[in-house]
Amino acid sequence: MFSINKDSDLKKKVEDVAESTQDTAKEVIDETKASARKLGEKVQQKSRDSKKEALALLESLKDVLDPDTHSSATENIINQLSENFSEWSESLEHELSRVLDTSRKTSNRWLRKRSLLTLSLAVGAGILVGYALSGNSDE
Repeated sequence: MFSINKDSDLKKKVEDVAESTQDTAKEVIDETKASARKLGEKVQQKSRDSKKEALALLESLKDVLDPDTHSSATENIINQLSENFSEWSESLEHELSRVLDTSRKTSNRWLRKRSLLTLSLAVGAGILVGYALSGNSDE
């Protein structure tokens, strides 16, 4: 009798272990399926994003390599620059003439106010230049 109880206890424990193993295996399988599904969704999303980026890159390359696009864009830039160049040159010419007129007026006013000083400076500069050109002929 003693061995029959042990056998039945052992049999029951083996059945319990088998059931818990099956339950655990089912849980692991379910979790693995859920993880695989999530991973698959992430991979699909990444592949869609990569595809969009690749298509955008191809379009950019196509635009860069298309000679018609470059020639029309280049011509457009050249036309804009040539139109603006004439305006810029007129504006620059106007500014330069205004600056020259202002400097002439300022110089004339200064020279008229200080005519004696101006005359002294001119005579002094003339004497210095004459002395420098004469070569000091004291010998």
